[in-house]
Amino acid sequence: LHDIIRDLQHEAENDTWKEFELRFNQVHNDFYIKLRKLYPDLSPTEEKLCAFLRLSMSSKEIAAITQQSIKSVEVARARLRKKLNLTNTNSNLVTHLANL
Repeated sequence: LHDIIRDLQHEAENDTWKEFELRFNQVHNDFYIKLRKLYPDLSPTEEKLCAFLRLSMSSKEIAAITQQSIKSVEVARARLRKKLNLTNTNSNLVTHLANL
């Protein structure tokens, strides 16, 4: 029974993400295209994080949506900064993604 519930929750999360991605693409139609062109090595999870950050969401908000701890989101943001070569710069991650 627990496995069935978990499967249903996972399926609902996938549907919710697909709906979010559809709406996001309607507003920011070429964001993913530019992101994938500039940073082809990003994982799907990192792309999701980029989308949330593009909407100027805080780590706390992202943690609530993704059901992660705030610390996990902060670590993911730090790793993303490193992958985007923004670690030793004055560039803001959210601003950088907003300018894509």
